[in-house]
Amino acid sequence: MHTNYKLEIEFLKKVEKSNNRTVLTLDQIKNLLSKYPKAPEDYLIYLQEIGSGSFRESQFNIASSLFDLEDLGLEDHYELKSNVWFFGDNFCGDFSGFDFDQNDGKVVEFWNETGELYYTDKSFQAYIREQMLMDEDGNEIA
Repeated sequence: MHTNYKLEIEFLKKVEKSNNRTVLTLDQIKNLLSKYPKAPEDYLIYLQEIGSGSFRESQFNIASSLFDLEDLGLEDHYELKSNVWFFGDNFCGDFSGFDFDQNDGKVVEFWNETGELYYTDKSFQAYIREQMLMDEDGNEIA
């Protein structure tokens, strides 16, 4: 089944006053995929349909490309296996991404207070819905 984000797009229209997201072009997606061939399809489709940037007035931020601790200048502060790539953050110093060694498309979280990885066992789409405070039917979670 092909992933789409119609429900999420409609939800965000209802709960956001405005958005500053940038939808990636097909060429940008191809470039991202050439750099990170293990990037999950639901993540790439999200970038094409919803785009990079924050949602729900800084509830969560999705970057336009994957990044690691070295990109953030944090490699001297935390020890983390090398094949973990992040796609976003919660504006509190915690990052979310993928462990490409697992190659299962499930989201991992990096908790800055402990320097540990937490394996969520959630697909990108399920994880992002949770971050949007949205249930599976497109309703807001109180």
